[in-house]
Amino acid sequence: MVVLSRLVTEEQVLRLKKIGLNEYEARAFLALVGLHEATAREILEAGGIPQGRVYDVLKNLANKGYIEIQGGTPTYYRAVDPADIVQNLGQEYMGMLKEVLDTVRNLHVDAPPTYPVWMISNETAIVNRVFALLKTVEHELIVYSCNPGFFRPFASELRRVKKTSRLSIIVDDPKRFPFSGLDFRQANDEFLAIISEFNIDGSVYRNVFSMIVDGKESFDVMTINGRRIGMVTKLPIIHYIMRRWLSHLNLIDETG
Repeated sequence: MVVLSRLVTEEQVLRLKKIGLNEYEARAFLALVGLHEATAREILEAGGIPQGRVYDVLKNLANKGYIEIQGGTPTYYRAVDPADIVQNLGQEYMGMLKEVLDTVRNLHVDAPPTYPVWMISNETAIVNRVFALLKTVEHELIVYSCNPGFFRPFASELRRVKKTSRLSIIVDDPKRFPFSGLDFRQANDEFLAIISEFNIDGSVYRNVFSMIVDGKESFDVMTINGRRIGMVTKLPIIHYIMRRWLSHLNLIDETG
């Protein structure tokens, strides 16, 4: 840990810069928190702030609500309780997020229809897509996975789905999926021969996780030569054929 002065470290300064303070504002605030109450000279000495900058820095901190100023000769400065600052920042941030959300919701652009198949390549977006789809299940969800690590974050949400909808989970080896409250079906050789791995024009595709929601939308997570992607499909005929095939293999219930 790099110590910039007797009260201020580089790590502390970096953390405060993440919430909008500049270098000298962060140093001054940290110094004042440690001193509790101090003059400008005491603050600049404790925080390592240039003498020509200290008054502007303290004025900015006061305008931002981080410190209080007690007039007099000399003038004293006092730090606002950090807990109050964090609470206020949280409220401001949530308000800002709400404004952004309201703005985005009200946007409307006339555009051609979206394609029924598209690809997602961002890891976070892939995970978010799975969670979003799980929340839309109304009647039936079919899941296949050969990767317990990728499956794990969704186990709790799948338990919720199981309470209100028909849930079928097919895995390559149930022993590798130690998640209580869920029922797993062993994939057979015919299924694995087609789904688990295939080669197209020299590229190796490996399935990681697949789901079909209410026979309307599917999402397949796979790797292509080691790079993970997600593929969204909104073609009912594809889901119908897939469901009939799974039923033929006795991997899902005949009903529905």
